[in-house]
Amino acid sequence: MADKNNSIVSLNRRNSFWRGAIAAFVLFILGTATLIFSLVWKTGISVLGILELLLAAAVSVYGFIVSGRSRSKLREELENLTFCMEYTTKAAVAAFPSPMAVTGVNGSIQWYNLKFEDMVGRKGLFDEFFQDIFSELQFSRFIEDENPAPVEYSYKGREYLVSGRAVRTRSDEFVGTMVAVYFTDLSELKKARRQIEDKRTVVCSVLVDNYEEVFKSTPNSSHGALVADIERCVNEWTELGEGVAIRYERDKFMAFFEAAKFEPLMKNKFTVLEDVKKIQQGNRFPITISIGVGRLGATLKDNEQFSQNALDMALGRGGDQAVVKTVKGFQFYGAKSREIAKSTKVKVRVVAHSLRELAEQADNVIIMGHKNGDADSFGASVGLFKALRSRNIDAYIAMDKKRNNAKQILSVLLEKGEYSERIVGEDRALTLINEKTMLIVVDTHRSSMVEYKDVLRNIREVVLIDHHRRSEDFIENTVLCYHEPYASSSCEMVTEILQYFSDGNCLADYEAEALYCGIYMDTKGFTFKTGSRTFEAASYLRRIGADPVNVRRTFQNDLGMYVRKSRIISNAKIYRGNIAIAVCDDTSLDTQLIVAQAADELLNIRGIEAAFVLAEINGRIIISGRSLDSINVQVILEKLGGGGHITIAGAQIKNNTIALAEMRLKAAIDEVLFDEAPVNVAADNRHV
Repeated sequence: MADKNNSIVSLNRRNSFWRGAIAAFVLFILGTATLIFSLVWKTGISVLGILELLLAAAVSVYGFIVSGRSRSKLREELENLTFCMEYTTKAAVAAFPSPMAVTGVNGSIQWYNLKFEDMVGRKGLFDEFFQDIFSELQFSRFIEDENPAPVEYSYKGREYLVSGRAVRTRSDEFVGTMVAVYFTDLSELKKARRQIEDKRTVVCSVLVDNYEEVFKSTPNSSHGALVADIERCVNEWTELGEGVAIRYERDKFMAFFEAAKFEPLMKNKFTVLEDVKKIQQGNRFPITISIGVGRLGATLKDNEQFSQNALDMALGRGGDQAVVKTVKGFQFYGAKSREIAKSTKVKVRVVAHSLRELAEQADNVIIMGHKNGDADSFGASVGLFKALRSRNIDAYIAMDKKRNNAKQILSVLLEKGEYSERIVGEDRALTLINEKTMLIVVDTHRSSMVEYKDVLRNIREVVLIDHHRRSEDFIENTVLCYHEPYASSSCEMVTEILQYFSDGNCLADYEAEALYCGIYMDTKGFTFKTGSRTFEAASYLRRIGADPVNVRRTFQNDLGMYVRKSRIISNAKIYRGNIAIAVCDDTSLDTQLIVAQAADELLNIRGIEAAFVLAEINGRIIISGRSLDSINVQVILEKLGGGGHITIAGAQIKNNTIALAEMRLKAAIDEVLFDEAPVNVAADNRHV
């Protein structure tokens, strides 16, 4: 500061001097010029010239005198200003309205104001370490970061925004680095914000999932009572949260709540889901509803849109559940009932015709399933491929021939000349893509699970055909989406499409058997998730040449595989009385298949309602889950980043050990089935 002041004094001194010198010089020149003019023109000595010279001399003398006085006065004023600034700065810092402290680079407190003392609650803080007082606040970041961002920090029941910066100091007494840290109290601001948030409106969209099916199974005389009971359940649930509900269509409601009043309804996990199932007015099927909740949006319109998105997600996952949508993502509740088929033949016919029109406009079509393809994804791909080829459409199947679980079906097809050239890997598939290439994704709707992600990224026109319950990473912006979680398998959906896609039968016997294998596998031999539509599809395939005996042979195991599977089953342990958990230490190429089969076999044990088998493959832990319909394994494995169906699901976890993965699995079971708080298990939640 002193150096800066001296510079100012010096500058002003130089300016005053030169102003006086210039004025004197100008007068001197004028006087001299006047005298010379008089002599040249012989006018005599000019009085004016002499006066100008005398004036120049006087100005010079005066300038020197004034300049000296000015310098002295200016120096005095600047010294006074410097003193005032330093005094004011010290007083202002001491009286800073927020807690503030200055520390050394080691964190030892060198200075603090009264507000800081009040915040900590005691005196004598000099030479104490900052980290000892604020143990959870990372002090080093204020030194290491060039521009450290403020951080929020809770201390003694108050909320603060903590800012800090390292400052290089130089004075007569000290040269070094100090750290200034100050706290901005956000408690009142956050309290006010919470009050505002508590008053914000939560929007709920409620839909009766199976309205048509329930009413068809109910005597006409009971229809009025059934409608009244549904409305009563929704209204009673709404009143628990002091909200309002409006029925705007026969099977649709809108409900509105204050955010604070809605929190208990979430904590109670939407009891209305179970209440409506208890309604009995002669209906053969239990009533189920789906709820889409929109909250924490910027506007009421945002929350309304969130609620519709959440309802779509709930329906895509099979209904009978509540889904909460915020800017951060989705939360899921319920989903304990089996799906009831609602798709109609009209919808299938529309999908088939639309698919045909889109394919005929494309230059070529690539069909792709999920990674580690199985009988369902490959069988569905075969059916679509043959249908497209029957209409002379250039079609290919993108599939890893080495890493899949449908090797027996694949080996049969590769013996046929057409398939050996048309089943391609990633590199070949990428070379086939142009502006008019269409992609059909089958047996998965998750962008993270497709066989080749680059193929998906590079094709604009995407058709989606899948039967799995909807997850968050749904493939968006499809030109045609046929997502039917009520179907048993993708092969069932494709079989129905084929009946409207081509004129007459286009499948050979072995191709019909490939589709039959997919249905057989996903239904576990027509025992799980099997409706009348499933048998109709199987019957159609049987009529055109599929042999169930050949299909059964496809799923036969050799003795070695049977022994490996038996070893897994023998090591299973019972958890919570009715859940079997087993670990597979096999690292063979077909381990994933063995794990899935072992999980299926464990359900044959009396008293077992659900089974999970874990194994390590290529540094990842895979989990295969199976259940009878009393336990939803999909919801459990979603906690670990997986998904699937209510009775069949799986997950893959990176950077975990088998032991840690098992702990996380048990924690997910406890949270979903027994409403216990999740166990805090340190793990990487990333998944495939």
